[in-house]
Amino acid sequence: MKLSEYLVAAALAALASFSLLISLATPPIQAPYSVRVAFRAAFSAAAGVSISLLALHLSKFMRAPSPARETAKAQGLVLKPIKIPFKVGGRHLLYIDFAAAIFLSTLFLYMLTMFPFQYPSPTIEMYAKLTSSALLGITVSLGAALAYEIARGWMLTVTLPAPRVVKPARPRVKPLTEDFIASLVSSSRILKSWAEKASAGLRGDVLEAGVVISPFRLASKQVFYTLLAVFISVPLAVALAFLIHPALIGLSVAPLIPYMLPKIKLRSAVGDRRRAIENELPFFTMMAAILQDAGINLYNAMLSVVGRGIFKQIEGDALIVKRDVEFFFKSPLETLEDLGRAHPNEKMRSFLLGYTSEWRSGGDIVGYLEAKAEDFLNDMAFKWRSYAERAADMGETIISLFFVLPMLIVMSAFIMPAQAMVLMTVILTFVVPLVSSLVFGTIHTTQPKTFDSISGNALMAVGAGAAAGAIAMPLGMPLWLCIVAALAAATTIYGAIVLMQMREVRMAESALPQFLRDMTEYRKMGYDVTQAFLKIAEENTYNPVFDGILAAVSRQMRLGRRMSEAIVPARSWLTRMCFFLIAQVVESGGGTVRSLELLTNFINRVVRVKAETRSMMRLYQALSLFTPIGLSMTTALMFSLISVFAATIAPGASSLGVLAELAQVPRELMEGCFLLTVAASVSVAMLTTKTIDLTAKNTVWVAVNLALAAGGIAASSQLAELLMKMLMSSMAA
Repeated sequence: MKLSEYLVAAALAALASFSLLISLATPPIQAPYSVRVAFRAAFSAAAGVSISLLALHLSKFMRAPSPARETAKAQGLVLKPIKIPFKVGGRHLLYIDFAAAIFLSTLFLYMLTMFPFQYPSPTIEMYAKLTSSALLGITVSLGAALAYEIARGWMLTVTLPAPRVVKPARPRVKPLTEDFIASLVSSSRILKSWAEKASAGLRGDVLEAGVVISPFRLASKQVFYTLLAVFISVPLAVALAFLIHPALIGLSVAPLIPYMLPKIKLRSAVGDRRRAIENELPFFTMMAAILQDAGINLYNAMLSVVGRGIFKQIEGDALIVKRDVEFFFKSPLETLEDLGRAHPNEKMRSFLLGYTSEWRSGGDIVGYLEAKAEDFLNDMAFKWRSYAERAADMGETIISLFFVLPMLIVMSAFIMPAQAMVLMTVILTFVVPLVSSLVFGTIHTTQPKTFDSISGNALMAVGAGAAAGAIAMPLGMPLWLCIVAALAAATTIYGAIVLMQMREVRMAESALPQFLRDMTEYRKMGYDVTQAFLKIAEENTYNPVFDGILAAVSRQMRLGRRMSEAIVPARSWLTRMCFFLIAQVVESGGGTVRSLELLTNFINRVVRVKAETRSMMRLYQALSLFTPIGLSMTTALMFSLISVFAATIAPGASSLGVLAELAQVPRELMEGCFLLTVAASVSVAMLTTKTIDLTAKNTVWVAVNLALAAGGIAASSQLAELLMKMLMSSMAA
């Protein structure tokens, strides 16, 4: 570190220490309560931001530079930072959102911790402290997220790797190494016959799964491990049945596991291949139609995606086609037909066989590809809308179930008081986790897949959690509340970084239709695709994220790189796919106005379908935020009614017998219902972010729902008590 960097770190440490000293260690000033709260909130926010900036500043020097980066820097291939222009509505609004959230969280925190209020019960006091600890964690995390976003948002740096020398690929045959298990099985005539029969049953699954493996070798392993399991498990099962319990004889069926495992794995791979192609096929078909218009057939279009990381499933099929052409000396048309016959996905099968039929008959191949792209896009739009409807209905059903569970527990306290605690324990430990896991798995299986580059920062989450825990200790919070503050801080900072990345994805995708429209207009004016791209990057503006992507790619192109070799620093898979397709159009020498119009309309419909799907689930998102407040209010009202009922029958309790016992609800049952509210709120938050954001990494909603649940429990008990007093007074009058 240089002297200036040491001075910056020392200044940040001094500012953080001074802010913490002012907010925590100074005696109360002679001022109104609101002024004292605002004073402490401001210095606490300053302390959180200073600590975050200090951690970010020191983390730059704790990470060792990678060898590739040092090599590129030594070769002079590191571009200067590209400044991203700021706009109102861009990053400034993001900063205002974070700053407002930090201020409000800090304000609510001090209102809960410093307000001189007598809580009606220890349970309410506990949940008030839980709310304050969660708000403390959220405040620290939002400060760290704000500092992180400011530090990384000023500039966008693109590093060019060293140029690779591409040599023509020459087919080479590598000798297969002799497998010990296969040779052992082949040495026995009986085992070899068994393996050959088993391989005949696996051959079709191997072709459908698209894996490169010998069915006989796979069957040899199946036979070998099955026999090994028989020799081990059968004597062991008999011995354990005699020595311990007869039921342990069931261990003798263990050889079925290695016998069925290869078949199960292959069928699972077939299902994965069939489902994965659904998400890529509409986009690849559109790319094939545009390239076919430029004179590039489907075989070459498939080869163009190899090694690019855009269409990963199509890339696997392209490698199979390439192997058949280069090693087995088949024609491209034959390989496409073979791939179509063996492919497990019905759409891909009909697409490939229809293409080869049009090719053989001399039909309109471009028209066929455009029609298939339109059909696949309509199917994709239908799936997105169906998913939104099913997911919203499923989420509303889960929320309704969570509202019914506290009522079920309270009713059980009247009907069978002795079993109420057992029922509550079962619901907390089994019902809520099991239902949440099943719904989460169902959503993950049925939702459309996206390939956006979104990842949280686990190191920063750990740092923010440690900072929140360290700040919570001087406030006098118990250890478990310090842990809650640390967890809330970790989930908030992790989710905040993911949330910012998701905003980048949406901003980039929202600018795509207008960018493609501008490309089409420039093409109409006589510019070729490359000139149009450079002209747009120089003169047009869209939003800060997309402008930065355009600037990064255009700068690489001006330095002599081809567009197909340029690095696209975009998190949005749709944006990377569009740039890749434009680069392929440039390489092919095509790019007519008609093809660009086709691409523009296609991308416009995709962006509109995704936006409509998100808008259809807004009500579900609002319900998920209402769930912790509604659950806490419902639970508090029920227990307040029971308390009023108990107070009403108290004068004659001795003569009521069993009815008097039913009116006495155990304190543990009330605390269990409140704990159920917290667990249900966290579960709903996880399901909501998985449903709407298509990922569970946006953990901000978990921390928000946790704070809302704890705060709702603390406030709803007092509100319910006030409502009951008003009701009783009106009845008495």
